[in-house]
Amino acid sequence: MQDFIDYLDQENLIQNLIDDYKLTADNNNELNLLNSIIEKLYVVKGKLNLSEEDSIIGSKFDIFGDIYEKTLIHEEKKKLGEFYTPFSVVNYILDAIGYKNYIIDESKKIIDISCGSGSFLIESVRRLIIKLLTKYKRKRISELTVKEAKSIIDHVKNNIYGMDIKGVACILCQINIHFSLFQIYKHIKTSDLNFHLPQFYIKCSNALLMDKLETYDFVVGNPPYLFIRDIPDESKDIIEKGDFQTNDGQYDYFQIFIELGINILKNGGFLGYIVPDSLLALTNRSVIREFIYNKSRIKQIYHSGPKFDDPVVSNILIILQKENNEMYRKKNQIKIISSDLKEKLIQQESLEKWDYKFLIHLNYTDISIIEKLKENFQTINNLLQREDFTILLFRGVELTKLGEIIFCDNCKKFFPLPKKKLVCRECSTPFKKENKEKIIRDSIPDNSENHYKLFLSSINRYQKNKYKYIDISKTGINYKTLDNYHDRIIIRQISQNNLICATYDNNLSLTSQSFYNLKILESPIPELNHLYLLGIINSTLLSYYFIKSFGSYKKLFPRILIEKIKDLPIKIPYSIIELEKANEIIRYVKGSLKNIEKIESNQKIIDLLVFDLYNISNNEREYIWNFMSSLKN
Repeated sequence: MQDFIDYLDQENLIQNLIDDYKLTADNNNELNLLNSIIEKLYVVKGKLNLSEEDSIIGSKFDIFGDIYEKTLIHEEKKKLGEFYTPFSVVNYILDAIGYKNYIIDESKKIIDISCGSGSFLIESVRRLIIKLLTKYKRKRISELTVKEAKSIIDHVKNNIYGMDIKGVACILCQINIHFSLFQIYKHIKTSDLNFHLPQFYIKCSNALLMDKLETYDFVVGNPPYLFIRDIPDESKDIIEKGDFQTNDGQYDYFQIFIELGINILKNGGFLGYIVPDSLLALTNRSVIREFIYNKSRIKQIYHSGPKFDDPVVSNILIILQKENNEMYRKKNQIKIISSDLKEKLIQQESLEKWDYKFLIHLNYTDISIIEKLKENFQTINNLLQREDFTILLFRGVELTKLGEIIFCDNCKKFFPLPKKKLVCRECSTPFKKENKEKIIRDSIPDNSENHYKLFLSSINRYQKNKYKYIDISKTGINYKTLDNYHDRIIIRQISQNNLICATYDNNLSLTSQSFYNLKILESPIPELNHLYLLGIINSTLLSYYFIKSFGSYKKLFPRILIEKIKDLPIKIPYSIIELEKANEIIRYVKGSLKNIEKIESNQKIIDLLVFDLYNISNNEREYIWNFMSSLKN
């Protein structure tokens, strides 16, 4: 390492790169970051020793990655959505896309459009060196002719590309590639003293603006993970005005990078990314899943779990091959690898039945049960749209957990207290702290009875745990229609012991936005009422369905969102036998609402009645019971 540091100084490489990437006083923060990283490199230079393999074919580690990662403060990493990619992930992805040591086609181009300090590119360089040494029938760099050595450098320059929005990252990536080629440089210098260091195609630019006509054989990377609200305004503006197909709704930065990556691939080319496992089943990611389905053969999904020191997210490694032929895409077999390294195959065409959810954890029994439920029963969403039913489904009052609000002197109305900046979301006027107050109380203040209503703050299954009181007189607060809070089902966003948590309240009691309110105003079937529907929603069958349909990649019960509630399959009782069973469910639900001691025993009976109504076989029942029991262990 010491001789490489000396070589950097001798060639004035760092200053040349600073000039090339135009890091000036205008980029003072970036320049300070770079200087801090370089200083740390000089401190550890004597501690970094190349292995024998490194000295033969170039370094296989990112000399700056760890320093860069530790120099960026946590908040800055979160702001950028950047996390250093472990070497094991880099290695796995390059192997999976076919960029392997001895079989690389040295004429094929690879790019990382969010390259950071260059983890993927460094290993790509190393593998390309190994391939070319093999081609030239050399075991060591020292055995190369000068022409062969220069040819390796040209291959690296012409076939390995990177891009990053930060100049510092691009400079570090350049230095890392130089480090990987350092042994070759030294070898050339023994015969050619006039040899000058090349500059590699590492572009400092926003990938959102890249030329989509330039195509590549391989796209790899660890794209930034930023939810729409955290994406920098400049990039968000490019996304929303640009020619993107996956920028609908509550998108994440990484899904735009998946679209970009596929678009710049040649037909037959491979993409390998590490991304959050929210891609698999989250409703907000449906548009990118459909895009992937319609543009590529999904070669592999490996649910790797958390892969970064900062446990922000659980990950998957996804390998795609761009494919223009629809039949080839549909008949493609997706290799699914779980975190315990068990493998199975899923035909890509089957994803269409699942609204393009990547339900990678399902086995054939799961698929059979869920297809039965999806194909034979209407959903709550179907009932919401039917003319013979009048059903409401809505969130509670939009407030903080503590019920804090704040008054805007300019707008002359109240707003929920913002989580971050105390600025009005409508007029951008700064709020005054003295205008803050709470509207949820444990008791009603004296002489204020007309301003307050019951507020249901806590529930369990079939239980109303705690009432408070909410001031309904504050202009600007969206209380929703008060009458709708009377006589309805309340569903909690968070499960209870891996079961959907819902109860019934006949009182007029408001709730927070953490609860969903389901109210039947009109039903052509008297038995399809709140109590029957509560028994169905709280059944083990629907919790199983929910986990399998929306949990997808982990056993943890997913947060219940309103779109997922709409997807729940509901049995409408028609026949005499079905109506009798519906009345039985109503009877046992009433018992559970009245007596907490009866909830567990009543639920077992309700579950059996629900299984009967949904035509769940004995073998399927046993499978569902075993699965749900396993979640408790």
